[in-house]
Amino acid sequence: MMLQACFIVLALALVILVYMMTARESLNAITDSQKQKRFIQRTGLALVVWLIYVSAISVTGIFEKISFPPRIPLLLVLPTFLFFLYFFTNKKFKTIIDHTPHSWPVFFQSFRIIVELLIWGMFMAGIVPQSATFEGHNFDILIGLTAPLIAFFTFVKPKIGKSLFILWNIAGLATLLIVVYILMRHSYFLSENYSILHKGFGAFPYTFLAGLFMPLAVFMHIFSLVKAGRKPIE
Repeated sequence: MMLQACFIVLALALVILVYMMTARESLNAITDSQKQKRFIQRTGLALVVWLIYVSAISVTGIFEKISFPPRIPLLLVLPTFLFFLYFFTNKKFKTIIDHTPHSWPVFFQSFRIIVELLIWGMFMAGIVPQSATFEGHNFDILIGLTAPLIAFFTFVKPKIGKSLFILWNIAGLATLLIVVYILMRHSYFLSENYSILHKGFGAFPYTFLAGLFMPLAVFMHIFSLVKAGRKPIE
């Protein structure tokens, strides 16, 4: 129960933090007060709806069944990446990107330390294999640990150049890809008796891992890279 509670608390905390960051930057990016208010309201509504969607569809048990096409990527991961495509190609979000400090999406990546501790907790509970943790082949905790250092020495006390900053972001995407491969393999490509979907990985609230935590980490990396490309790092 404690592990489940931690997943829920982290999901709520991240959604609130994203909402607060977005609302704060919209005050500078959107000059019209009515448009500003609508944007903040829609952002909050979208985040709440997504939390409800992930929770509601998870409790049905739909993700605990092995079937093709795989349901977690199709119903949880794909919608978030379609939103990324919409966000980064839509002109009205350009001002939000431009007004957000370079350091924010980098500092935000520190949440991955907590996520890795939760994955380790899932391993201790017999839900995921050891290879999916920092004791195995999951190096993602290093991205979380280095995020404050990268943000500080790139933007607060500049000591790191743009090339290293970009390389760090690419490394962060690579570590996520490794974890996704491990979890996908143990979900859909082993015999049904050994699938982690039957051990709880496909149940609420563990689905926040694929439906919120991983997409947020990817989003922040893309945000950093897009922003670095549009506005020089000072």
